[in-house]
Parts: sequence; structure tokens; C-alpha cells
Amino acid sequence: MTGLSPLARHLATAVTAHRTARIPLGVLRTAAHTADLSLAGDPDARRRIAGALDELATAGVVRKPATTTRAAWDHTLQPPLPNWVQRPTAQRRPTAVPTAVSTTWHARLAWAAAFVATERPTDHELALLHAANRYLAGHQPPEIVPMRERSWELLHEEKALDALSRGRLFAVNRLTLADLRCERIPLPLVQWQIGDGPAALLVENHTTAHSLACWLPADGTVGTVMWTGGSQLPQILASMPADWSGPLYYYGDLDLRGIEIAADGDHHAQALGLGPLTPASSLYRLLLDVGAPIKPRTRARTIAPDHAILNWFPPDLRTPIGIIIAAGLRVPQEATGRSQLVNLDPKDFDPCGAPASPPSSTGR
Repeated sequence: MTGLSPLARHLATAVTAHRTARIPLGVLRTAAHTADLSLAGDPDARRRIAGALDELATAGVVRKPATTTRAAWDHTLQPPLPNWVQRPTAQRRPTAVPTAVSTTWHARLAWAAAFVATERPTDHELALLHAANRYLAGHQPPEIVPMRERSWELLHEEKALDALSRGRLFAVNRLTLADLRCERIPLPLVQWQIGDGPAALLVENHTTAHSLACWLPADGTVGTVMWTGGSQLPQILASMPADWSGPLYYYGDLDLRGIEIAADGDHHAQALGLGPLTPASSLYRLLLDVGAPIKPRTRARTIAPDHAILNWFPPDLRTPIGIIIAAGLRVPQEATGRSQLVNLDPKDFDPCGAPASPPSSTGR
């Protein structure tokens, strides 16, 4: 598979490892986001994934469905993506890693030989293992440097360690950032500490985040409110404390771009080992109840009202939100401002939970 781009190589690994010969698009998306964190929130992500799949098809690694079979393709956004790809029958076989036999591992990497032989490492994992092996065997400068600087030094990809450092290479008794003499430098976070609640509520817009932080009770489920700035969500997630184990909720504008950011953020959070990024369902329900859909200043991209991206929301929200987006409309989250929140008792309103009663059938 020489000549393939890094993203295509990672997708090829996912194709080979999949238990069936037909690999769904969802599996390929997850593999792509795990391999390249810059896809999260990138408006060009779809084109980049399509290009990588074209590479694999040209190299004979996969077969795509016929373009005349419309049901086999997702045409709701451009470029179209296949709903699945097919692995040639003879392709699935154990991945040969000849370097695993001849490599002499540093004492701190004594576990690496078994890992390479039995756990099917990705190209990125192998690259880091060998780079770390060379680093540990050579002169180690005494100073600790930022993780992205070490990532560039070892892999010539400054963001590679963001995801790898949260993965299985850094499990207990394996590699550590201390071994690489580097540390994670968090992005400065705009956040409000409300109380001791286990959950973090990530909010797209600064003013809405501030209003919620002022309104939420100190003894509620949400202990921290964070401002994400929309497209900065991937960097915010990468800056979460390494030992974070609480639930993460997200609340953003109801428009296609906002939903794409949220859904990609969910993939991104799981790739980082943070768990799912879940919709703050009660806030979205409130937004549907009090917000009036409006036309954006520029022509909006639209999708079908039952598009798969809407599956990020709970079932009762998918149809009303889908209708708004399919019509090219949007509802900014500022509609749930202080003048609306003041009418609610924060102790009786869980911003992240299920509704107290069945949702209204007349929602917009």
C-alpha cells in the first residue's frame, strides 16, 4: 500500500481489520476521525474522506458500489460518499510487520514486541513506537517540552500525540509522557465553575455560556460550563484534563454547521477517550419551544429532514430539528437567554436530561 496518503493508509487498516467484508460508512468515518483529528469541524472533511476512499479503490484495497445504485450512496451533501465499501475476499489476512521481529526495544518499551505481534497496531501507533524507541535510546535533554513540540520532533505531525497519548499505547505500564519528556499544554479555557457536579456543559456561544453559568444551581448535575467557540470544539476537547471521567454535554445553535460541529465533536471526544459528547437535550427542547426559526443572512446548506447526522439527537428531537434544517432555517441559542431562563426554576430543570413530560406534538 505504498503511495497512499496517511489517511488512506489508516482507512486501509480499518478495512482489513473489520470482521465482515462489507464495511459501513460509519466505521470508515470513525477510523478517519481517529486517524486525523483535524477532520473534526473541518468543512472540507467530507471531500478528504472521499479522496482517501478513491485512493483505496484505485489501489484495489476496496470496491465501491456502482454509482448507478443510488441507494448505496449518500447524496445529501457533496461530494457523495458510499454507504459502504467492499473488501476483496482475498485481502483479509494478518498484517505483516517485519520490523517487529528485528527491532530491539528499549527497556521502557519491553512490552512493545508483544503489542506489535498481537494487537494489530495502526500505522500511527507503529510510527510513534519506533520514534519513541529511537528517542529513549538516544540522548534525552533534561528539559520537559510541550507535547506538540515533541510530537513534531518525533513524528513531524504536531497534533499526532493529542490522540495517541489518550490511546492504548499510553495504558497502564506502557508509554508515558514522562518517558518522552513532554507535557500537555492545555488551551486556555473560558469556563465557569458552578459546583461539584460531575458533568461539563460545553456551549457554543460565549453569551449563552455566561447566562447558563449564572443561572444553573451550585448543587446540580453540571459542575462546569465551558465556552467552545463553535469551530474550536476539537481544540477544547483536546485540552480537557487527561483524567477527565465525567459526562460531557453540548449545546449549540440549531443550524447545519452547528450540528456538524456537534456530531464531529462526538467522534472527536470518543477518539480522545473522553466518552461521548451528548446533546444537552432539555436545552435543545427549550430552544425549540421558545425560539423562532429564521433565515440566515447567506443561503444555507440543507439536508433531508431524516439525514443520519440528526441521529446525534435523541429520537424526539430529530424530526422537529430536521424540518428546520431541511427548510434552510436556523435557531440561534441566544433565544434561550436570561429572559427565558428566569421563568424556570433551575432546581427543577436538568439542562442535560430527559423532559419531565412527553414533548409537545406542536413543536416547530
